[in-house]
Amino acid sequence: MKQPFFFVFHFLILPFFVCHTFLIPQQPTIEDIKKRVEEIGKLKFKNDIPVKYFSKVRMQNYISTRVEEEYPNEWVAKDALFIQLMGFSNRKLDLKKIRKKIFINNAGGLYNEKTGELFALNDYRTVNMMNAMIIVHELRHALQDTYFDLSEILGQYSDFDDRKLAVLSAVEGDATFVMVIFNNFDPEVLSSTISSEPLISFSPIGNTAQLYQAPDIVRHQLTMPYIKGLRFVSAVYKKKKWKGVNKILESPPASTEQILHPEKYLKREQPIPVTIDYKPDGYNLYHTGVIGEYYLNLLLKSQDHYIDHAFGWGGDSFNIYKNASSYFLVWKSIWDKETFCSDFYFDFKRFIEKRFQVDFKKGNIKGSLFIAGQSRPSGSDYFFIRRIRDRMIYVRSNDRNQMNKFIYGGNYD
Repeated sequence: MKQPFFFVFHFLILPFFVCHTFLIPQQPTIEDIKKRVEEIGKLKFKNDIPVKYFSKVRMQNYISTRVEEEYPNEWVAKDALFIQLMGFSNRKLDLKKIRKKIFINNAGGLYNEKTGELFALNDYRTVNMMNAMIIVHELRHALQDTYFDLSEILGQYSDFDDRKLAVLSAVEGDATFVMVIFNNFDPEVLSSTISSEPLISFSPIGNTAQLYQAPDIVRHQLTMPYIKGLRFVSAVYKKKKWKGVNKILESPPASTEQILHPEKYLKREQPIPVTIDYKPDGYNLYHTGVIGEYYLNLLLKSQDHYIDHAFGWGGDSFNIYKNASSYFLVWKSIWDKETFCSDFYFDFKRFIEKRFQVDFKKGNIKGSLFIAGQSRPSGSDYFFIRRIRDRMIYVRSNDRNQMNKFIYGGNYD
């Protein structure tokens, strides 16, 4: 199976980028920039990195072709169903169309990890203060690929999987860290000065209207690796300097929990493996993955107010099963402490009640307490949640018979 779509796609997202001066000539060449990238990041280029220039139309066509090739419809359908069933969106999203529109209207440069080529717009032939930073970012990706093999470390996970987002945050955070130092910003004070919001409006590249109009899950999946990844790499640098930064991709973060809390990465606190043994009769496994702390926080956020609802996350996994038009979602999570699980349980319950108009009723099968309900007004979906100590399970299906089998079978662990 093809690897889910990975696109080294970049925004210029921080306003202080325009406030500092280069440490290289005022009109630098590509070779000047390569040398500076080597000096900053303490890694040398092993091979020449060819730079190819495209017109805007050709760049857009190239990007469109890559999206079609590397984000196959099979993965699009799986991601869309996962996003809908968990409640990131109350409708099925046309993910390929949304993401393609954002990519082709905003990319100024990209590195192709498969061919080892760097592509940039024709306007970048004359290097200036703004486009030099995009080139710096892409050149750092080329170095990452040379030393660590980006395709391999990013793995075979969905773009909306916690494990993929964690590694992507390390990759993008590293390249962004080099970029801001290139712009003469002090890495020692970086963490305290970065805005917590992705200030995309400062981008000089193309039209970001599509990004602002995109659903939260898409917008944050694209921008989170830069902001949170930059904070993460900055924290590692503060403790371990460049020696530590250049070892991150040797042992990439295993979860967004490690990105959001770098001390957990430095202590090598690993996610708890979670397995799902239950499989509804007559169904086939359609999709599986890990949601993780960041996406759970995004799921429960109130408008633009981001709270760490999933603090204390230990591990999770989900399975989606299908049988023709019927689906059956099972999500299980383990938490570091019972109190963390309890707090998340109540927040998650309120979210499901509001998002899907569910009236939960308490149930008890053989001493096992749970809540279950049916969505309104159509009543087409059935929901089940159970928490026991530091563990929680959530089930959703449009198959009433299978849901009843699950409930009365007591398959809650």
